[in-house]
Amino acid sequence: MSGTATKLTPEARRRLQNLARFWNERIQAVRSDAALAQVCFDRARAAARQSQRDGNSRAMHELAEVLATWAQRHEDAHARGNTT
Repeated sequence: MSGTATKLTPEARRRLQNLARFWNERIQAVRSDAALAQVCFDRARAAARQSQRDGNSRAMHELAEVLATWAQRHEDAHARGNTT
């Protein structure tokens, strides 16, 4: 983190704490890797939507790029027979 990092207002800190609690409760409730992946996807999608509402018109596209890169890496590994 840089020395010029912006300090959070008490309200912003509280919103982040509430958001963390919201997602952490869902993560702790999952019982499978597939459910964990779904919760994490939902979290990323919610963050991208919020970012779009805040003016980042590329947020959803950026999320799609990250997911596509991840999928490509796993598809390539599978094609090579490397599943570890």
